[in-house]
Amino acid sequence: MPVRVRTMITAPRHEVSSRGFDVSSVIGDILVIAMGLTSSFVIHLVGDLPISEVILMAILPLLLIARGNRVLRRDFLPAFLLIGLWLMGQILTDVYRQTATIDWMRGDANILFFSIDLAVFIVLLGGNDRRKVLYLAAAPMSSILMTTFHPNAYAAGEPWKFGYATGTITLVVLVSSVFYRKRKFGLVILLFAAIVAVNLLLNFRSPVLELLVTVALVVPVIPERLGSLRLLPRKGSGKRLAVLAGMALAASLTAVSLVNIVTQSGLLGQEAQQKNQEQSQTSGGLLLGGRPEFIIAARAVLDSPIIGHGSWAKDYRYIEMFADFESHNGIAPSLEYLEETQGGLIPSHSHLMGTWVQAGILGALIWVYLLWITILSLIRLSSQEIALAPIYALTLIGFLWSILFSPLGSTQRMPDAFAIVLAFDLVAAPLSDARSTFIGWRFAGGRSIGRLEVQAAARAGMRNISVDQARFIRPPRR
Repeated sequence: MPVRVRTMITAPRHEVSSRGFDVSSVIGDILVIAMGLTSSFVIHLVGDLPISEVILMAILPLLLIARGNRVLRRDFLPAFLLIGLWLMGQILTDVYRQTATIDWMRGDANILFFSIDLAVFIVLLGGNDRRKVLYLAAAPMSSILMTTFHPNAYAAGEPWKFGYATGTITLVVLVSSVFYRKRKFGLVILLFAAIVAVNLLLNFRSPVLELLVTVALVVPVIPERLGSLRLLPRKGSGKRLAVLAGMALAASLTAVSLVNIVTQSGLLGQEAQQKNQEQSQTSGGLLLGGRPEFIIAARAVLDSPIIGHGSWAKDYRYIEMFADFESHNGIAPSLEYLEETQGGLIPSHSHLMGTWVQAGILGALIWVYLLWITILSLIRLSSQEIALAPIYALTLIGFLWSILFSPLGSTQRMPDAFAIVLAFDLVAAPLSDARSTFIGWRFAGGRSIGRLEVQAAARAGMRNISVDQARFIRPPRR
């Protein structure tokens, strides 16, 4: 009897030479590792520039000469068009607002480096799950090393939240993907529970929500069947999508409840406990209470929705609004501290709102589009059983959070580019004939299992086979 695919099949890889060694592939792997390991370390020029982007600029001409055609993937053309509109909106806004030259340069450079990061990652990572794994393993090490040996001001003040957390969480979830591929879901849940507990006790709240939503979307906490009784709708159906949305919402509410329980139990320090209690009593609850900048940015957008306020827009009126909002919600504000630390910058703390504030409506379009693409990719991810589903889902959920509630800083551009390539790859990947057949990664004999083996198996009339069976089928010579 044919066996349905339980492990995962990767996208097509470079052909391996007759000697079993592909020099260009190895060089690409080394570049990905180097960019990941240097992604958290910055040098100071006009603004902060990650060392990984310095490497990227050095190799960009060679990559475009060797593999530039990959950037022209049709599915990415709308994204690059919208990035072009973003840049145009920023330039028009800066001309209209007579933005200071130094801020104008920083605003345009932010967009240009973001587009270059995306182009390079399309070339190096597009359709290549193995290199995605290499980057996901290297980048966390960079943040951990940076926090240990050269912490910035934020990491020095809160080393877990601004330093060790992102790297540690990524590595733990990457390890959980190994158990997920082997269908040891109990160990997957145990690893997630452990890292959720750490974040709860250290009062880093957003990863708690992201991790629990990841479990709800990709880990089969509810079995498909109980005997002959089907408990869940079929994968890919509208009813299944509605169930997943409900589970994601339940996971989000669970995250808020857990934070409240830990706060009320007295397990947190006095400062963290007071912060949570104050923010939970605001009109927006813990979500918007912890992100009041979003509300202030929305006001700035309403004041000028078409033309933005300019690159690194400064207006102390919005700093005063921010202080008034916190005071109204029972949070003790310090206007002098806000003016000193913000430098008059209009608060936003959001990719979408920050870009809209600075570049106007033309800048906001790209993030609305990427928000939609990322949601589609999560739907695709949850409808198939992909080997790297836990780490991929966490990456995409984190990207959604960043679009709505995190600033677009210099060290955030490259993780964003990675998430965008991942999202587009998932959306572009063809659905399998069998709903339980998935796309993932696997090393065998020094290379990845590709679609050539599956196509050969299909021609042999063996459509529902395992990867272990597929590896013994030799693809036809070309």
